[in-house]
Amino acid sequence: MRRSPSDDARFVGVCLCVWLLAAVVGARQSAPTEEEYGALMTEIRFTVGDAELHVDARYWPELGEDLDKLMPMFRQVEAFWTARGTDDAVGFAKETIAAFTELSAAAIDQNRGGALAAIMALRATCESCHEKHREQTDDGYRIKPGS
Repeated sequence: MRRSPSDDARFVGVCLCVWLLAAVVGARQSAPTEEEYGALMTEIRFTVGDAELHVDARYWPELGEDLDKLMPMFRQVEAFWTARGTDDAVGFAKETIAAFTELSAAAIDQNRGGALAAIMALRATCESCHEKHREQTDDGYRIKPGS
């Protein structure tokens, strides 16, 4: 049975509701440790990659599933930087969450151009935070001292 565009939009709408609920619940989580944060960043990288592939393929329900995973992860990122008192990094996390809101709206509208623009904004925000607060080591990446 083939799904209609309205079925996809309805599904994405339901995913948005779940996503918002997850955001509220995720905001109450404790901050991850630095070790947990590294694993979280790896999972975020893979999930954002999946989201981009789903936009390219116009797999809107799957994009909704990606957003359901990403929002609580970025609430953890926000909690991590809040606990460290790193205000600009908290700001970067909030910008990323705003990009997810735009991405979700584009998914509901099945607007590929809008979704791609939101992913570009998301990646640019991530890059800004990474440049300021992480550095490469022989073993991978770490948070810069003082961040």
